[in-house]
Amino acid sequence: MILTAGLLQPLHNLLRDKLLSGPVIHCDETVVQVLKEPDKPPQSQSYMWVQAGGPPSRNIILYDYHPSRSGQVPLRLLEGYRGYLMTDGYEGYNAIAAGDGMTHLCCWAHARRKFVEAQRAQPKTKGAAKTGKVDVALNFIGKLYGIEQGLRGSDRETRYRIRQQDSVPVLEQLRLWLVNRWIRCCPKGNWVKRCSICTNTGPS
Repeated sequence: MILTAGLLQPLHNLLRDKLLSGPVIHCDETVVQVLKEPDKPPQSQSYMWVQAGGPPSRNIILYDYHPSRSGQVPLRLLEGYRGYLMTDGYEGYNAIAAGDGMTHLCCWAHARRKFVEAQRAQPKTKGAAKTGKVDVALNFIGKLYGIEQGLRGSDRETRYRIRQQDSVPVLEQLRLWLVNRWIRCCPKGNWVKRCSICTNTGPS
Protein backbone atom coordinates (compact mmCIF):
# COMPACT_ATOMS: atom_id res chain seq x y z
CA MET A 1 0.00 0.00 0.00
CA ILE A 2 2.85 2.38 0.81
CA LEU A 3 4.55 1.66 -2.53
CA THR A 4 1.25 2.16 -4.38
CA ALA A 5 0.66 5.47 -2.58
CA GLY A 6 4.11 6.62 -3.66
CA LEU A 7 3.37 5.84 -7.30
CA LEU A 8 0.04 7.69 -7.10
CA GLN A 9 1.52 10.79 -5.43
CA PRO A 10 1.80 12.79 -8.71
CA LEU A 11 -1.90 12.14 -9.38
CA HIS A 12 -2.75 13.22 -5.83
CA ASN A 13 -0.77 16.44 -6.36
CA LEU A 14 -2.69 17.21 -9.57
CA LEU A 15 -5.99 16.57 -7.82
CA ARG A 16 -5.00 18.94 -5.02
CA ASP A 17 -4.17 21.63 -7.56
CA LYS A 18 -7.64 21.22 -9.06
CA LEU A 19 -9.23 21.20 -5.61
CA LEU A 20 -7.57 24.48 -4.66
CA SER A 21 -8.64 26.07 -7.96
CA GLY A 22 -12.33 25.52 -7.22
CA PRO A 23 -14.66 28.11 -5.66
CA VAL A 24 -15.74 26.06 -2.60
CA ILE A 25 -14.05 23.45 -0.42
CA HIS A 26 -15.81 21.35 2.22
CA CYS A 27 -13.44 20.14 4.91
CA ASP A 28 -13.93 17.78 7.84
CA GLU A 29 -11.85 15.42 9.95
CA THR A 30 -12.92 12.01 11.22
CA VAL A 31 -11.42 9.71 13.82
CA VAL A 32 -9.43 6.66 12.74
CA GLN A 33 -7.52 4.15 14.85
CA VAL A 34 -4.07 2.94 13.86
CA LEU A 35 -2.86 -0.22 15.58
CA LYS A 36 0.87 0.21 15.03
CA GLU A 37 1.96 3.82 14.92
CA PRO A 38 5.29 5.08 16.27
CA ASP A 39 5.07 6.72 19.69
CA LYS A 40 1.28 6.27 19.93
CA PRO A 41 -0.68 3.56 21.79
CA PRO A 42 -3.19 1.53 19.70
CA GLN A 43 -6.10 3.04 21.65
CA SER A 44 -5.19 6.63 20.70
CA GLN A 45 -7.06 8.62 18.10
CA SER A 46 -5.69 9.71 14.76
CA TYR A 47 -7.53 11.59 12.03
CA MET A 48 -8.45 11.37 8.37
CA TRP A 49 -8.83 14.88 6.95
CA VAL A 50 -11.30 14.93 4.07
CA GLN A 51 -11.57 17.76 1.55
CA ALA A 52 -14.24 17.92 -1.15
CA GLY A 53 -14.62 20.52 -3.88
CA GLY A 54 -12.95 21.42 -7.12
CA PRO A 55 -14.57 22.63 -10.33
CA PRO A 56 -18.37 22.22 -10.35
CA SER A 57 -18.26 19.81 -13.28
CA ARG A 58 -15.56 17.59 -11.72
CA ASN A 59 -15.91 17.08 -7.99
CA ILE A 60 -12.76 16.03 -6.15
CA ILE A 61 -12.51 14.29 -2.78
CA LEU A 62 -9.10 13.97 -1.11
CA TYR A 63 -8.22 12.01 2.03
CA ASP A 64 -5.17 13.00 4.05
CA TYR A 65 -4.10 11.09 7.15
CA HIS A 66 -2.54 12.83 10.13
CA PRO A 67 -1.94 11.58 13.68
CA SER A 68 -3.27 14.82 15.19
CA ARG A 69 -6.23 17.19 14.98
CA SER A 70 -4.04 20.26 15.13
CA GLY A 71 -5.07 23.43 13.36
CA GLN A 72 -1.69 23.30 11.60
CA VAL A 73 -3.02 20.46 9.42
CA PRO A 74 -5.59 22.51 7.45
CA LEU A 75 -3.02 25.31 7.20
CA ARG A 76 -0.78 22.90 5.32
CA LEU A 77 -3.50 21.16 3.28
CA LEU A 78 -5.17 24.38 2.12
CA GLU A 79 -2.12 26.58 1.80
CA GLY A 80 -2.65 29.21 -0.90
CA TYR A 81 -6.38 28.56 -1.23
CA ARG A 82 -8.65 31.51 -2.04
CA GLY A 83 -12.38 30.97 -1.92
CA TYR A 84 -15.13 29.63 0.33
CA LEU A 85 -14.32 27.11 3.05
CA MET A 86 -17.22 25.12 4.54
CA THR A 87 -16.58 23.42 7.90
CA ASP A 88 -18.28 22.49 11.13
CA GLY A 89 -17.67 24.50 14.29
CA TYR A 90 -14.26 23.01 15.11
CA GLU A 91 -11.90 25.83 16.13
CA GLY A 92 -8.97 24.17 14.37
CA TYR A 93 -10.11 25.78 11.10
CA ASN A 94 -10.09 29.33 12.47
CA ALA A 95 -6.45 30.03 11.63
CA ILE A 96 -6.73 29.09 7.95
CA ALA A 97 -10.16 30.75 7.65
CA ALA A 98 -8.69 34.04 8.90
CA GLY A 99 -6.34 34.23 5.94
CA ASP A 100 -6.65 36.73 3.10
CA GLY A 101 -9.04 35.77 0.34
CA MET A 102 -10.84 33.17 2.46
CA THR A 103 -14.53 33.23 3.38
CA HIS A 104 -15.44 30.83 6.18
CA LEU A 105 -18.84 29.16 5.85
CA CYS A 106 -20.31 27.25 8.76
CA CYS A 107 -22.62 24.25 8.74
CA TRP A 108 -26.33 24.92 9.45
CA ALA A 109 -26.74 21.45 10.94
CA HIS A 110 -24.11 22.21 13.59
CA ALA A 111 -25.56 25.66 14.26
CA ARG A 112 -29.05 24.21 14.61
CA ARG A 113 -27.76 21.57 17.02
CA LYS A 114 -26.86 24.25 19.58
CA PHE A 115 -30.37 25.71 19.42
CA VAL A 116 -31.83 22.23 19.91
CA GLU A 117 -29.65 21.77 23.00
CA ALA A 118 -30.87 25.13 24.31
CA GLN A 119 -34.46 24.11 23.61
CA ARG A 120 -34.06 20.98 25.71
CA ALA A 121 -32.68 23.11 28.54
CA GLN A 122 -35.72 25.42 28.57
CA PRO A 123 -37.82 25.34 31.76
CA LYS A 124 -40.73 22.94 31.47
CA THR A 125 -44.19 24.49 31.67
CA LYS A 126 -47.41 22.87 32.77
CA GLY A 127 -50.45 22.79 30.54
CA ALA A 128 -50.19 24.30 27.07
CA ALA A 129 -46.77 24.29 25.48
CA LYS A 130 -45.02 27.64 25.74
CA THR A 131 -42.91 28.92 22.89
CA GLY A 132 -39.50 30.07 24.10
CA LYS A 133 -36.96 32.36 22.51
CA VAL A 134 -34.97 29.48 21.06
CA ASP A 135 -38.07 28.16 19.28
CA VAL A 136 -38.13 31.36 17.21
CA ALA A 137 -34.63 30.64 15.90
CA LEU A 138 -35.49 27.01 15.20
CA ASN A 139 -38.55 28.14 13.27
CA PHE A 140 -36.40 30.35 11.02
CA ILE A 141 -33.93 27.50 10.47
CA GLY A 142 -36.82 25.14 9.74
CA LYS A 143 -37.99 27.47 6.98
CA LEU A 144 -34.52 27.37 5.43
CA TYR A 145 -34.53 23.57 5.60
CA GLY A 146 -37.95 23.53 3.95
CA ILE A 147 -36.71 25.66 1.07
CA GLU A 148 -33.73 23.34 0.56
CA GLN A 149 -36.02 20.30 0.65
CA GLY A 150 -38.02 21.77 -2.21
CA LEU A 151 -34.85 22.38 -4.24
CA ARG A 152 -33.71 18.77 -4.33
CA GLY A 153 -32.93 17.75 -7.88
CA SER A 154 -32.92 21.36 -9.13
CA ASP A 155 -30.14 22.74 -11.30
CA ARG A 156 -27.66 25.31 -10.01
CA GLU A 157 -29.38 28.28 -11.63
CA THR A 158 -32.74 27.38 -10.06
CA ARG A 159 -31.20 26.82 -6.63
CA TYR A 160 -29.47 30.20 -6.80
CA ARG A 161 -32.63 32.02 -7.90
CA ILE A 162 -34.86 30.45 -5.24
CA ARG A 163 -32.31 30.95 -2.49
CA GLN A 164 -32.00 34.63 -3.37
CA GLN A 165 -35.76 34.98 -3.58
CA ASP A 166 -36.84 32.91 -0.55
CA SER A 167 -33.85 32.09 1.66
CA VAL A 168 -32.21 35.53 1.83
CA PRO A 169 -35.27 37.22 3.42
CA VAL A 170 -35.46 34.45 6.04
CA LEU A 171 -31.75 34.81 6.78
CA GLU A 172 -32.15 38.56 7.19
CA GLN A 173 -35.05 38.06 9.63
CA LEU A 174 -32.96 35.57 11.59
CA ARG A 175 -29.96 37.94 11.60
CA LEU A 176 -32.03 40.84 12.92
CA TRP A 177 -33.59 38.61 15.57
CA LEU A 178 -30.14 37.41 16.67
CA VAL A 179 -28.80 40.97 16.80
CA ASN A 180 -31.71 42.00 18.99
CA ARG A 181 -31.28 39.04 21.36
CA TRP A 182 -27.47 39.35 21.42
CA ILE A 183 -27.51 43.04 22.37
CA ARG A 184 -29.78 42.21 25.29
CA CYS A 185 -27.71 39.30 26.58
CA CYS A 186 -24.13 40.38 25.76
CA PRO A 187 -22.03 41.42 28.75
CA LYS A 188 -21.38 45.14 28.90
CA GLY A 189 -17.98 46.56 28.15
CA ASN A 190 -15.38 46.60 25.42
CA TRP A 191 -16.20 43.05 24.29
CA VAL A 192 -19.57 44.22 22.98
CA LYS A 193 -17.87 46.95 20.96
CA ARG A 194 -15.77 44.30 19.24
CA CYS A 195 -18.73 41.99 18.58
CA SER A 196 -19.40 41.97 14.83
CA ILE A 197 -22.99 40.81 15.30
CA CYS A 198 -23.84 43.58 17.76
CA THR A 199 -22.14 46.31 15.74
CA ASN A 200 -23.12 44.87 12.35
CA THR A 201 -19.56 45.43 11.13
CA GLY A 202 -18.82 41.83 10.27
CA PRO A 203 -20.37 39.13 8.08
CA SER A 204 -24.05 38.38 8.74
